[in-house]
Amino acid sequence: MKRFFIGVLIVFVVFVIIGSFSNKKEVKEVKEVDNKTQETPMLIPVETLGDAFDENQVAAEKAWKGKLVQFSAKISNITDGKVSFYDVATDDYSGSQIGCKVKDNQQLLTLKNGETITVKGNVGDQFIGVITLDNCEVVE
Repeated sequence: MKRFFIGVLIVFVVFVIIGSFSNKKEVKEVKEVDNKTQETPMLIPVETLGDAFDENQVAAEKAWKGKLVQFSAKISNITDGKVSFYDVATDDYSGSQIGCKVKDNQQLLTLKNGETITVKGNVGDQFIGVITLDNCEVVE
């Protein structure tokens, strides 16, 4: 009889442990979905971003990295998966550029260099003067 109760107790403990792991997994999945939810983009002049990175890259990355922004600028270059913007700062001698990695290459098919477009994306870091924007979309 004592073995029977010990056996039932062990089975109960195993079910409790398994149940706690499955609950943690469900909570984790919900958090991952919440983190991917798009928020309303911050509408900014493109020079705000360019000037911030020109002034202090480390401070700008800390302040802007991961933020969803939206701005309008003149296209300088279109490549597979990316649209670039030069002259993104108020200083005429700034070397800063923005490289916008688009989510959907189909959005690039009708664009032309020199055309002003509006994009939104998540600010990344800056490497050799190029400020990256991830998950970019051309806003109609």
